Amino acid sequence: MIAEEAPPSDDVPIVLSGTISDEKLFESEIRVNGRDFQYYLRLGRNFDYETTKNMAEIAIEFGNVTALQALAQLQPIATSQAISTQDGVHLLAKSARDGNVAAPLLFFQLRNQIRGQYRNTFRQLARATILHSALRISGRGLRPEKIKHVPFQPGLDEFDLDATLEETLLKPAYVNYTDIIGIDRVARKKVGTIILDTSGSMAGTKLLTAAIAAAVAAYHLRHDKYALIAFNTVASTIKTMDQYATIDQIVDTILDTEPAGYTNISDALRLAFNQYQRAHRHESWAILITDGIANRGGPPEPEARKYHNLHVLQTPGTHPQGEETCQQIARLGRGRHLKVNTYTEVPRALIRLLRYT
Repeated sequence: MIAEEAPPSDDVPIVLSGTISDEKLFESEIRVNGRDFQYYLRLGRNFDYETTKNMAEIAIEFGNVTALQALAQLQPIATSQAISTQDGVHLLAKSARDGNVAAPLLFFQLRNQIRGQYRNTFRQLARATILHSALRISGRGLRPEKIKHVPFQPGLDEFDLDATLEETLLKPAYVNYTDIIGIDRVARKKVGTIILDTSGSMAGTKLLTAAIAAAVAAYHLRHDKYALIAFNTVASTIKTMDQYATIDQIVDTILDTEPAGYTNISDALRLAFNQYQRAHRHESWAILITDGIANRGGPPEPEARKYHNLHVLQTPGTHPQGEETCQQIARLGRGRHLKVNTYTEVPRALIRLLRYT
């Protein structure tokens, strides 16, 4: 007796046999949605314009943002055509609501190809995602406090026992409450400069990191005096120490920044020092965010020596020279050196450094 063949089960993996084209394999992987960015990048590297556009439309249909980002890097014009639709807007809007940074990353990748109303829509989604991420990361931050001695009055929770005893030592036995030295804890004002490396394209990763870091700094320092400097081949001022700027305006400036392939740290430190020296050097501080690969301008060490509280937040890099440069800048600038392994760690690491200032 011949047994009947069992029907296929959803739990049994499908085994593909024979020859399958890269296009068919790419489409099947889009549907599964389980591969990383580099996999899609390798698989789609030989696609032509029409194939890329078709794959991008399928990626939008199945909500595969990772595949879409890889296609955007390989064929930005074809991908921009596919994403400039209502379906593309809905996908990125959903990603923004979920806290996914796909919207700003794709905006940085495709902003020179997307035109008209869709460019403005994607820009607004990118800004909203960055602001949401920054607010969630900063959590309004913890601020260092300054202790101030004041006459005691009802409502004060603390008093300085040693100072009170010293004050009343030569007084009569009876001490009035007006003789008690109270403690008033006041949030210490900060005066500092954030210096952001925006060099290189990095598929938008560096610019996204810079935008979120700038927004985090703006949230954390909203009651303080601070400056923002961005640099690639040359340095530019986003916000001066005495200038008022909303967080939206700061993020918009980063969104409009064009990445360059070179890193001029010495020019950035030189321009930032103009802002840094507006306060007493023991009160002012600066935080440099970079991978340390200085390939334009002079050596940054002479500029670092001018500072007293220059901290360095080192971003991921592939060259050991970068770490040596970052450590040297922090040492000469009498500051801290903090290294992160991924760009996603930068905003939280920045919060840690801001709490030291």
